[in-house]
Amino acid sequence: MYRNGIYKYISVILLISLLCGCAGTAADQTAPDAEASVEGSSDLSAAADEDVELIEPAGSALSFVNAEIRDLAVVTTYQGVVCPNTYEYSYESEQPFGNYCYLPGDEVSAGEMLFYGTADGLDDKIEEIYDENTSLLESYNDYVSDYHIDIAKARKKEFETASAYQDMAANAPAQDSPYYAGWAKGAMPLENAYKQAKMAREKMEEDYKERQQLFDLEYAYNEIRISRLEDEKNEAGVTSSIDGVVVAANYYYSGDTVPIGSNIIAVGDLNDMEIVCEYVSKSIVNKSEEIYAIIGGERFDVVYENMEPEEYRRLKQKEDEVYTSFKIVDPEGKVRLGEYAVIVVVESRTSNALCVPKDAVSKDDNGSFVYLYKDGESIYTPVTTGAFDSAFMQILSGLSEGDKVVYDVPYDVGTGTKTITTGSVHTDFSSDGYLMYPNAEWMSNPANNGVCYLTEICVARFEQITEGQTLARVEVVSDTIESERIQRKIRRQNERIADLNELRRTTYNKDDLETIDRAIRDRNRTIEALNRQLEKASRYSGVFEIKAPYSGLVTEVADIKQGEIINYKQKIVQIANDDSCYIVVDDKGGMFSYGDEATVSFKAPNGKGFDAPGNVVSLNPYGLSKSMRTGYALVKVSQADMELMTDSGSGNSNGYWYRVRFTVKAVTKEMNNVVLVPKTAVYKTGNDTYVITKTEDGSTRLVRFVAGGADNANYWVAYGDITEGMSICSG
Repeated sequence: MYRNGIYKYISVILLISLLCGCAGTAADQTAPDAEASVEGSSDLSAAADEDVELIEPAGSALSFVNAEIRDLAVVTTYQGVVCPNTYEYSYESEQPFGNYCYLPGDEVSAGEMLFYGTADGLDDKIEEIYDENTSLLESYNDYVSDYHIDIAKARKKEFETASAYQDMAANAPAQDSPYYAGWAKGAMPLENAYKQAKMAREKMEEDYKERQQLFDLEYAYNEIRISRLEDEKNEAGVTSSIDGVVVAANYYYSGDTVPIGSNIIAVGDLNDMEIVCEYVSKSIVNKSEEIYAIIGGERFDVVYENMEPEEYRRLKQKEDEVYTSFKIVDPEGKVRLGEYAVIVVVESRTSNALCVPKDAVSKDDNGSFVYLYKDGESIYTPVTTGAFDSAFMQILSGLSEGDKVVYDVPYDVGTGTKTITTGSVHTDFSSDGYLMYPNAEWMSNPANNGVCYLTEICVARFEQITEGQTLARVEVVSDTIESERIQRKIRRQNERIADLNELRRTTYNKDDLETIDRAIRDRNRTIEALNRQLEKASRYSGVFEIKAPYSGLVTEVADIKQGEIINYKQKIVQIANDDSCYIVVDDKGGMFSYGDEATVSFKAPNGKGFDAPGNVVSLNPYGLSKSMRTGYALVKVSQADMELMTDSGSGNSNGYWYRVRFTVKAVTKEMNNVVLVPKTAVYKTGNDTYVITKTEDGSTRLVRFVAGGADNANYWVAYGDITEGMSICSG
């Protein structure tokens, strides 16, 4: 450090190899070892606050580097996957899940139902409304019967009072007669009695009309409710808005309650693919000089899917992990769904910059400086700096190209040489797997009448079953008292209808006939409702069987003992369709992507086994919302191989679901035809990587490259001046 015009010198301990080429002197090298890494960007500013006395020890030699022309760039890479534009579907409100119509890997057309809701709850609601209408009809019919009696009495009273008043009015004296006052006094009570009788009759008729209108409205409203529920029952579910492929499904079973906000199925549009990657902010994109993707070793232009900061904050709060989407410019259709992709963002670039290693630049109160090596001495030299990366600093003034700058080269050049080649990099994935049936459903007790007893469960867990096979037997002891009560009500309604028909034969007044016809109609309605109740009360009686609706597998059996009382809808046996079996793999790291190929190794309990090819049919977590990221991948094998694995033809029930019987292997995150750099030749600084290149004349140079990824042996180059055939130094 310069102080009071006195030079003080750097103290360094170094080895200078007097070799040529890759074993040449350290003074011919131009950059630091990568292990002096991330801190390089902050060490420079920290040095300004330190006061270090530098003394050159006697007998030591100085190491130096040449100021050289370089290209500086700040480059960041983001890992991603090629995903389809995906649409996720859920119920509009919390409700029990019914079952899947399509599963991962299935193609679906726009308008087709993806999944539906359970109809059990709807059936109960419909029954409740029917019962409500039955009670409504009974109450209304009783009111009508009472009304006809009461209105007849009211009309009779009105007629009698009117006749008495009219008779007295016919004998009324003249108003100027001395008898008029006496007559009026006697006539007034009769007139009032007539008026009151008339008003009572009119009020009764008005009430009847109002009650009739209210009944019609309420009954009609209930019928509309029933109609809507019937439609909902027939169409309860969610349809796809696009043509595509099911790429993910949550693991709900029939009857499970699906909370609001939980998506159930995701459908991908295979004709609209995009790269979904680690989050890239809008500000980085806006200020960057260049953005592109590397897929399969080839470069593709991309278009940023804009995300405003407000949207990011909203998604971050909701999803925890937020990803960025880029549309791929791929007119030739080279990109395949599920391919591993790396987004390269060149945030800034400075070409033809005069550079020295960043760690060779220090700071004091007067600014930046280096020690220039000249004539065997180190000379304090102020410099003006510019752009920089993790290893090099641009010198705007104070040095010229070729100047030697004191710098302790921290790496060992080594004596070996390697030639850069191209090839592929991938990750070998291996994990245990187990069988899964996403659309397993419970067979429950359907009897909602009487007292039910479990007679027998006729199947065992993991047993293969065929369509129509008996799963369980249930005995129902009917409630005869309730049935008899309903039958009495039906008889009473029929008797009243007979009376009304008899009355109709002797009635000629049009209004009265309409009233009688309405009463007959309403009582017939009541009988229909009572018959439904009777059918419901006697729907099941004695011993009946619960049968399998399709061929498949018993996945669960309820723990119910023979002879126990069971409730309506109580679960008894869970079964799954043979066609919906997958191999499930724990994949919380998101190694798998839709379309990846896998090999499933199967080993039977008898020691025999085989390998079966499979395909991943679930989307990478990058392409899904939080509610759809299950942490598992689904692998589909052919139905023939699945039957061999499950031994469905031989009635195997030995619990072949155990994970140890399946091993899933795959090549994932593969990048082909990329430039490979052996790890043994690489110096790493933070996220930046460097190699020492060697020219034909034997000179060497430290060159930076940005690694897109690596395997056990090599890095692959996503950005940098490293090309196939180049010679590099390697220890």
